[in-house]
Amino acid sequence: MSSIKVLKTLNVGKGQSMEITMNESEPEDSMDRYVMDTICTGEEALEIPPHWHMNHQEYLSVVEGRIEITLNGKITIVKAGDPAVLVPRRAVHSVKGFLGEKLVFREKADPTGLYKALFFNDVFSNGGFGGVLHTLRAFYDGDAYLALPFGSQLIDQAVGAKTENAVIFVSVLGGIAHLFVSKKPETL
Repeated sequence: MSSIKVLKTLNVGKGQSMEITMNESEPEDSMDRYVMDTICTGEEALEIPPHWHMNHQEYLSVVEGRIEITLNGKITIVKAGDPAVLVPRRAVHSVKGFLGEKLVFREKADPTGLYKALFFNDVFSNGGFGGVLHTLRAFYDGDAYLALPFGSQLIDQAVGAKTENAVIFVSVLGGIAHLFVSKKPETL
């Protein structure tokens, strides 16, 4: 028997929220233990900009509606009922919803744990994106790196330093942001 508990609901944007849930019947190391569902009314299209993660991979799926996932430059439309899309570590990815369409988009992190929920709690702690400095500080404290423009990842790969520029960018600016914005919340 499933025992799913909503730990927190976060405001993500206009007509957009995220439910962080925990399935108490699943063990701590289960990918089904902690789940983040982003719910969109369609009033505004969901848009998650290009980024990547160094230390975890993600499984993205759609419970209701459809999304456009761009993974390392390849665009895929994922609909409710389609298999989850694996986003490997270090893969640049972005997500877009569709204006006027209701969407429930699910994310599970691997390795498992509460860290991803704490990251989202941090990013949206101000009732949506908290501005550039806050977001850079949250990325610095979490496992998220912006995909820098102008194909910098391709340049990085060509010189054998894949993702180094983005790491430096987030590390320097995220470190500076620590001086000006609130600290990361430690709990939900």
